[in-house]
Amino acid sequence: MKKVLEFLNKNSPFYLATLKGNDPMVRPMGLAFGYHGKIFFGCGSKKQVCRQMTDNPRVQLATTGGDGTWLRYTGFATFDDDPDIYDAAAKAFPPVEKMYPRGSDTGIAFFHLKNGIALFCDVSGAVLETINL
Repeated sequence: MKKVLEFLNKNSPFYLATLKGNDPMVRPMGLAFGYHGKIFFGCGSKKQVCRQMTDNPRVQLATTGGDGTWLRYTGFATFDDDPDIYDAAAKAFPPVEKMYPRGSDTGIAFFHLKNGIALFCDVSGAVLETINL
């Protein structure tokens, strides 16, 4: 977990791919943090991305490092409403409190990838390491 989380944070933004029907939807993301042994992400609870992951939880994250190494992290988006996750997110990424104030109508939803598989690859696409999360 630690290696994947460090790579995501070092190479932010990373990109999240979801499906809207049969159409792929990709957007930049920047919030990744560890909580209870899992990598969590956050998104606006009223945004399309949240609805897309509810409709089809199969997602993929990707980013590239400065040396050409890249990460593909695939799994099933699983939302968690534990109220303590907000505090962990705010500690890891303080702008969360300004972007999504606690108790406001611009809520944030937190999710991790269940049955996640992270592939670290080189510039040719060869898999260097596989991590099951």
